[in-house]
Amino acid sequence: MPERSSKPVPSKRTVIVFSGGVGLGSYQAGAYEALHDVGLQPSWFAASSVGAVNAAIIAGGPAQHAVERLREFWEEGSLPKLAAPAPWTGFDHLSHWATAIQARLFGVPGHFRPRLSMNPFAGFSSLYDLAPMRSRIEKLVDFGGLNTEGVRVTVATTDIETGDPVLFDTGRGDRIGIEHLMASCGYLPEFAPVEIDGRLLGDGGLSANAPIEPVLEDDDEISGAIFVVDLFARDGARPTGLEDALARRNDLFFGNQTFLRLRAYQRQHERRDQFSSKAAPRNAKIADEGKSARAPIFYLSYRAPPDEPGSEKPFDFSRESLRRRWEAGRLDMQEALRQLNNGDVRIGELVAVRRLSR
Repeated sequence: MPERSSKPVPSKRTVIVFSGGVGLGSYQAGAYEALHDVGLQPSWFAASSVGAVNAAIIAGGPAQHAVERLREFWEEGSLPKLAAPAPWTGFDHLSHWATAIQARLFGVPGHFRPRLSMNPFAGFSSLYDLAPMRSRIEKLVDFGGLNTEGVRVTVATTDIETGDPVLFDTGRGDRIGIEHLMASCGYLPEFAPVEIDGRLLGDGGLSANAPIEPVLEDDDEISGAIFVVDLFARDGARPTGLEDALARRNDLFFGNQTFLRLRAYQRQHERRDQFSSKAAPRNAKIADEGKSARAPIFYLSYRAPPDEPGSEKPFDFSRESLRRRWEAGRLDMQEALRQLNNGDVRIGELVAVRRLSR
């Protein structure tokens, strides 16, 4: 275990992109803890949905207490798992399904609750109310510090009417408040979008679940590593039934959205490098220096074990699942740091992190 630093400091060498994924977000908390353990505080978070909540909790307060705030957010918002009445193969899977169904029917304390209005003339807003999560975020996040201190935060939302991605970026002078986080979590029809400055804004995942573009556009200013922490894995086993097929569809939909955009970015830079080399062969040294300015990109993604409830795994808020995801994120980030520190990656390389122990 790396020695824990008592006070992580911001590093221009560390940038994190967090995707959305409801209850899967504890994986990102574990990934951040691994950075915290070695004293690295990212200088920039770009995030969407629950990833934006995680980023705000980390950046909106003293860095040395960020893990404590994340643990409070995730552990106090967990549900107990059903106890097995007797040894029974498959009970864990059934238990996690029961937890997800419980969350769907009754909500999750500290996260969301069902909307109980039965008035047919009131108009539809959403299936669930995020007021419990809003209240806890307001207690955990110092929005004054979030908008004035050294860590840059970019929150992604989507214009529900035009479909355009809409970014709020403290590095460009935007002030991020609780409404921006709630908008970024507005994944229809479960959670309501929020009107900001005359635009109805919803979940960033409706346009860019992991908002990598602002980071990649400024990558020449990043001298170290970019960590993209996704909550859906694009690679996985063949489905063997309906449940597996539905889960695999969601993983492919969101995981591919991120990974293929990263690959396109990488190919764009490779073509640019080739063009530069052909156009200015006598300036090879300058071209090499330009390449070295590009940071390697580590792509981490959560791979759910078989006992999680398929396509409903984002709504599995069982204490066991949240802790297991946290630990998976911590171990995956440790593996990424090992490869980075050992010099196993090339400049500008896109690395999909996979632990051999999985």
